[in-house]
Amino acid sequence: MSQQYFKQVMARRRKILFVAMHHSPHTARWIDIAADLGYDMHFFPLDSGDPHEKLRNVTLHLPVLNEQESTVGMRRRAGSLIERAITFFRLIGTNPICASRHLKRAFKRAILRRGSDQSSKKNEVHPAAGVIRQEFFVGDLLTTPNEAVRLGRADESDATTEGRYGPQVLAALIARLQPDLIHSMEFQHAAYLVLAARDVMPKRFPRWLATNWGSDIFYFGNFPDHARQIRRVCQAIDRYSCECHRDLALGRQFGYSGPDMPVLPNSGGMDIEHVRSLRDSLPPSKRKMIMVKGYDHFAGRAMISLALLERFAEQLREYTIVLYSVGARPRVRALELADAGILNIKVIDLASHDDILRHFGKARIYLGISISDAISTSVLEAMAMGAFPIQTNTSCCEEWFVNSMTGFAVPPDDFEEICGKFERALKDDALVDYAAIENFKVIESRLGRDTLKPKMAEFYRRALA
Repeated sequence: MSQQYFKQVMARRRKILFVAMHHSPHTARWIDIAADLGYDMHFFPLDSGDPHEKLRNVTLHLPVLNEQESTVGMRRRAGSLIERAITFFRLIGTNPICASRHLKRAFKRAILRRGSDQSSKKNEVHPAAGVIRQEFFVGDLLTTPNEAVRLGRADESDATTEGRYGPQVLAALIARLQPDLIHSMEFQHAAYLVLAARDVMPKRFPRWLATNWGSDIFYFGNFPDHARQIRRVCQAIDRYSCECHRDLALGRQFGYSGPDMPVLPNSGGMDIEHVRSLRDSLPPSKRKMIMVKGYDHFAGRAMISLALLERFAEQLREYTIVLYSVGARPRVRALELADAGILNIKVIDLASHDDILRHFGKARIYLGISISDAISTSVLEAMAMGAFPIQTNTSCCEEWFVNSMTGFAVPPDDFEEICGKFERALKDDALVDYAAIENFKVIESRLGRDTLKPKMAEFYRRALA
């Protein structure tokens, strides 16, 4: 297919520009379904990391520098490389996952820099792995490419982005591409960036759909600086979407006045037959594994989970504890407990999504403690694979399982109650076996790809209506 013919075909279809984390599995799984709906899909990444391996059927727009900014950038590149090297070596000992991502991004920057030299003048389309198309374009910068650019006003949050992926560059792409719809997925990086690009563009701005992820409003809306920025986003957007009804109401409270959009999981759908093939044939009551989310950040409270498991160490002698998505502190503590022989803990630093699902498929219980979340994709994965979900009630988990029957929604600040619920799930075989059957029915009826595809078609029809 010639480039000219390709562009003519694309021109006849409605254009959607995604502004999101292109290396996120949630993004990839959402777009994997949207890819078959017939739209001309484009993508502006938030950084120079590698795109997720399952991201498909999108044109990935990679910003390059004009000649003047390239000269300015060269002066600071050496210092920037030293800073990145220091960051990388610090992370090796504390967070190997982040260290590997930094290394991959370094290689990516080298590749893009080389591609920029060859493609910035011609603006050619270069095929990449799979069916992703990479298109290089020259963006205007008011700062040097690696300099942090603030995304909010003086009285708003201190959220920043790299100049190369800043609002001026995004605005240049929007003006050139003229999309029918901009879909930002996540608030604190993507929506804030689109809002900043909107601030520097003329009055005419494309229709904008903003999707709330996880804690974007429920948690960050409690801070005055973020609240002001969130309110500006909600007042500026034409469409707002989220994955639970709780956040739909919050969007209204922050000023969204458009029509209600379908409430759909942000992580996209599941291939039900594939999921079934990864699931262990043993009922949960016979399984000897506990899955634990290892987040330890503004919302994650994996240290509470480890304290709970230590209390039940004697009852868990025959169990393997699997810690995944592990923060630095929980990782250190987990290895201490393992070295001391208190718990049999396995820490997963790097694994494919299928590997994580296989572990869920061998687990009796899933434990996720946090002070804020939306559905929690881990809850959905646990439900699909038969692990009994115990999730804090600061998420929307009760919109998916029946509390005290097919899962436990527990308060994050009541350690004794969490322990009580965990003990029951550990001892009550009938409870976990019944929950596994009922939860799989829910996942099959609400999260299957074939079920979500027509819902997503209606989702974008209403977004573009």
